[in-house]
Amino acid sequence: MTFLEIVSYSLLLVSLIMIISSFFIIINQYERAIILRVGVHKGQIKPRINTRLPLIDNILVIDILDKVREFNAEKMLTKDNVPVTIDAILRYKIIEQRANDALLNVENFNEMIKQVSQTTLRNNTGSSIFQEILSKREEISQNIKSIISKEAKNWGVMVTGVEIRQVIIPLELEAAISMQAQAEREEQARVTYDDSEILVAQKFLDASKIYSNNPVAYALRQSNMLYETTKIHGNTIIMVPSATLNSKGFGNLGTTIAYLNSLESGINNGKKQKVKGSSDSVL
Repeated sequence: MTFLEIVSYSLLLVSLIMIISSFFIIINQYERAIILRVGVHKGQIKPRINTRLPLIDNILVIDILDKVREFNAEKMLTKDNVPVTIDAILRYKIIEQRANDALLNVENFNEMIKQVSQTTLRNNTGSSIFQEILSKREEISQNIKSIISKEAKNWGVMVTGVEIRQVIIPLELEAAISMQAQAEREEQARVTYDDSEILVAQKFLDASKIYSNNPVAYALRQSNMLYETTKIHGNTIIMVPSATLNSKGFGNLGTTIAYLNSLESGINNGKKQKVKGSSDSVL
């Protein structure tokens, strides 16, 4: 065989393979396809090796994977005239049984759903006050999702979720909101402090009623206070008696001094006994 014959047979073989392969098309698991025969929709074909008629059948393929698209509303005015920029994401997928709608009813369903999402977000932003956008993100997201879903059903698209990711406001407004929040926290702290003062005063009032009717309890309380003071201040007590103390039976200044001297003497005797006991044990 001459070189020219070899080339001719090779070209014939390649042509034959290409002609045969043109009768087949492979549809992947994550794809769906429809067949147009002479421009007329004949049905949907499943993932596998499918046959077709070259020059007569036109196969349109679309994937059914979940898709994510970003969309936003830039410098939109809320209902109370606050300029905001909102970033959001949209999750959607092609309905498997309605892949033909996504291919035949709309030119570019990805671009169409993005435009509808932006328009819906802007309309919701303009009809909501700023505080609602901050505090009711989930509710606004669900509202946007329901509106987009109604439009997307005509294209064989199912919206699986809408999430508002970020709400951006001017720096001046952000500083003002921060100052307002700080003022509200300070106001709440003062209210809490005042409530605590009232509660403490009420407890003191209840205690004073108990002590006024029971001098013995009052005297025991005074003794306990003196004892606690000796532990904290290293046995050094500074006391300024008043007419109130005297009226409650605690005694005058002389009685107080005698009490303190007695307390000091008792402490010293206790120390001496400890030292003596130690010396006896050594002997």
